[in-house]
Amino acid sequence: MKGIVSWFVENHVAANLLMIFFLLAGVITGLSIKVEVIPEFTLDRISISVEYPGASPSEVEEAVVRKIEEAISGLAGIERINSLCREGFGSVIVEVMKGWDIKELLDKIKAEVDRITTLPEEAERPIVREITRRVQVISLAIYGDAPEETIKHISEKIKDDITNIPGITLAELSGIRNEEIHIEIPEDTLRQYRLSLGKVAQIVKAFSLDLPAGSIKTEAGEILIRTKGRRYYAKDYEDIPIITQPDGTVVTLGQIAEISDGFEDVDIISRFQRRPAAILQVYRVADQNALEVADKVKRYVKEISPTLPEGIQISTYRDMSVILRSRLNLLLKNMAIGLILVSFLLGLFLDLRLAFWVTMGIPVSFMCGLMALPHFNVSINMISLFAFIMVLGIVVDDAIVIGENIFRKQEQGLEPFDASVKGTIEVGRPVIFAVLTTMVAFYPILFGGGMIGKIARNIPIVIILVLFGSLIESILILPSHLRLSGKRVKDSPRMMHRLLRWFVERCYIPIVRFSISWRYAVSALGILLLCLSLGIWKGGWIKFTFFPKVESDVLICTLTMPTGTPIEKTEKLISHIEDQAIKAIKRYEKKKDSSPIFKYVASLVGMHIGGRGPNSGAPEFGSHLGQIFVQLEESEKRDIGAVTLCNAWRKELGHLPEAESITFQYALFTPGNPIEVHLSLDDYNTLKEAAEELKDELRKIPGLFDIRDSFLPGKEELRIKLKPLSHSLGITLRDLALQVRHAFYGAEAIRFQRGKDEVKVMVRYPEDERHSLYYVENMRIRDIKGREIPFSELGDVKFSEGYTTIERVDGRRVIKVMADVDEDISNANEIRKELSSSFLPQLKERYPGLRYSMEGEGKEQKESLSSVIKGFVVALFVIYALLAIPFKSFTQPFIVMWAIPFSMVGALLGHIIMGFNLSILSVLGMVGLAGVAVNDSLVLIDATNRLRAEGLSVKEAIVKAGAIRFRAIILTSLTTFAGLTPMIMEKSIQAQFLIPMAISLGFGVLFATGITLIIIPCGYLILEDIHELIKRG
Repeated sequence: MKGIVSWFVENHVAANLLMIFFLLAGVITGLSIKVEVIPEFTLDRISISVEYPGASPSEVEEAVVRKIEEAISGLAGIERINSLCREGFGSVIVEVMKGWDIKELLDKIKAEVDRITTLPEEAERPIVREITRRVQVISLAIYGDAPEETIKHISEKIKDDITNIPGITLAELSGIRNEEIHIEIPEDTLRQYRLSLGKVAQIVKAFSLDLPAGSIKTEAGEILIRTKGRRYYAKDYEDIPIITQPDGTVVTLGQIAEISDGFEDVDIISRFQRRPAAILQVYRVADQNALEVADKVKRYVKEISPTLPEGIQISTYRDMSVILRSRLNLLLKNMAIGLILVSFLLGLFLDLRLAFWVTMGIPVSFMCGLMALPHFNVSINMISLFAFIMVLGIVVDDAIVIGENIFRKQEQGLEPFDASVKGTIEVGRPVIFAVLTTMVAFYPILFGGGMIGKIARNIPIVIILVLFGSLIESILILPSHLRLSGKRVKDSPRMMHRLLRWFVERCYIPIVRFSISWRYAVSALGILLLCLSLGIWKGGWIKFTFFPKVESDVLICTLTMPTGTPIEKTEKLISHIEDQAIKAIKRYEKKKDSSPIFKYVASLVGMHIGGRGPNSGAPEFGSHLGQIFVQLEESEKRDIGAVTLCNAWRKELGHLPEAESITFQYALFTPGNPIEVHLSLDDYNTLKEAAEELKDELRKIPGLFDIRDSFLPGKEELRIKLKPLSHSLGITLRDLALQVRHAFYGAEAIRFQRGKDEVKVMVRYPEDERHSLYYVENMRIRDIKGREIPFSELGDVKFSEGYTTIERVDGRRVIKVMADVDEDISNANEIRKELSSSFLPQLKERYPGLRYSMEGEGKEQKESLSSVIKGFVVALFVIYALLAIPFKSFTQPFIVMWAIPFSMVGALLGHIIMGFNLSILSVLGMVGLAGVAVNDSLVLIDATNRLRAEGLSVKEAIVKAGAIRFRAIILTSLTTFAGLTPMIMEKSIQAQFLIPMAISLGFGVLFATGITLIIIPCGYLILEDIHELIKRG
């Protein structure tokens, strides 16, 4: 080590070139690195989705989902299988075990699904894919009082234009329906011509096709042969001959059917500012920059707006780049203030030359870390920027210790070269091991489980890379700079130096001498303090909230009506909810005399999108569903939180008796529902009773709201069974079912690509006949001989109630009971504990066979904490090993690590002082704190051992070591706290969820410093006392 340090001290050109390289590489990387709000992460999930048009949820479950579950359940690497059955759609979500090769499992699942040969013919082919998290950057609303086809055509052109812009590759349209060709034939006409809808569909298919027929190789060249007869529009189908007579008479399709170009029979309405709209969502993929994508889209909108037809408008919608810019600016501001505070402290306590070069280590280390981030798949985002703020005060610790020691050598009269080399070598070993212990302490966060663990992995990567850069800078670059700027000095004339020296000699040394004389009493007081802190935690003085909600600038209301509600009724209620939202916000603006808060409102009728947490799932469709999005001004431009406005909206709306459920959401990101319990039982009716009992219990708990479950009574079903007469007539159940399906759902004649849409040609009854039960009872069933038999003679009809959705977990039906929590009144973590320990076991006793599991936020908490705790235990052992190696002792590391529990006390006190609950980020901060807290103790004990080796007694060595290292220890702690102070004091609503981690580290380091300077010397002497007793024994 001495050789390389001496070489860099002597060769200042090499040191400066290394510094310039770090700075240039960091700047170049920073200009091209990916920028996003929340870091991208894999979901470790595989989706198998199947469309089964016209099927009920129970039919989807029996005919599709169960078969897929059985086919894949034996594959290795599957942690859990979640299934969802809806009308016309089935989905199976496979959760992959942590660390398993998801690509290999995906291939195996595809192979198993392809082997299934018993899926219904009417079902579409299963789609198997890995679920990836796409990052929506900005959306566009194309809206106006215009026909649906006009809005659809314009929005598709805009989508093509945007995806052709360089740097934008993915955009998706929603809120519009696919085009369809309708051939509608009344029952009377079918009877008149003795036709069936299936037969008409076959004829249509035969007269509309393009078919290649090979080629002819002539002497002149090769000629391709193809039949060209595809019909693309409704009018093209009118001349298809349906019936031809020997006399040449022809009955065409146009004569017996109403043929029209229309849209698929799906209830979907999207609106923007209360007018019909299409929504275009633009995504960032791969390494695209979110800010650049948003800027390009906005420029395009500005250019195209004047060219749109009269009555059609275009507006940006849910612009995430605004949130990203404000969050980045907020964090960069805090980083700049922290840098100024750190620089001020360094200049206050150190020689100005030394302070300058130590401060220079911050940008050099940051650029070194930034340079390496892309290689670890880390972007610039809220979490990685917060990690830079976290490490801001820590990164100068090694430079302070080395620089302060070099400066002390210069004070003793050494030449600049000798002072730089000897000062670095003397503390080099403890500094290296101190940095390594900090790296090791943050390392367990890399392996955090759940979604939070995947997001938080950015923090240790940034901190470890920056610390590595700071170690290189402080050992190789800093000594060279201090040698060039150094000069021999006899004493420091600065006021702060004299004041610090006076404090050490008159205050600190007497306190240490007194403490080590009464070392057992002082240690006992320290243990008492630990016990009191544990009592504060166990006594409930401080609560644990797994993950504080991150507020968004968009309020979302999700409405669910009784299944089967006409879309007109749902739309009417959505309009009412929109009115109440605007009224509530306008009332607040008037009351507070504030600037406008409301920007726009968008709504979806007939579908739900999004959800909470990692299992938010695919969009849901149905005429009974609706969703409203209210965009607010950016948080920096309003003095009220989204949660307050959301509650005002809820209060203004009041109770809606006609709604099955109505929920509100204001969070940008949540790990799942605060309360979510999955119940499973073989008897579904009994399971519903258990779910109702659980909901009744939740209603008794103060602070819980939006209490609901996943069971929703389905539409009334008309179930058909064959009568005995059908067997003698040769009519099978399939014949009956298909003809009824053709009449009311439609017989699909063909499908083809027309522009952007896959267009189906559907043959069925006219709309008025499809909306009456009369036509079911009076329809005719045709047998293979062409005979027409009344449906009433063949089919037995029974009415029953079905399901809206059926949810399954690992092959069992489940009902999810969910609730939200007002953390000002109740604590979700305590409610979950109470339910798990008391009510749920009692519920299981009342309902034999009942199974339950805590999901949502509770599951995320369990996964995240268990993995972090396991990693923390391993990290403590590695820290012990890293301390034992330089000390060459098995016992001295325990004295150094004695600072860790006391640093945790400081973290708890910090949360109480600042009025914050503990959270998962608080815990992650405490994990990293373990490595930072031992650094000062390590330097102190190393200095003590060095002085003892020079011949000093144990007591004198520990006192003198404390005096020598006092300035470095105090300064490293103050700089760490100063770097975090702007973040700790930040009042912005969007930064609140990050503050607990800063509190843990900042207050923990401050408290650990006092422990290091007072109790560690006592512990050192107690250890010596034990050694003496062992020797005497």
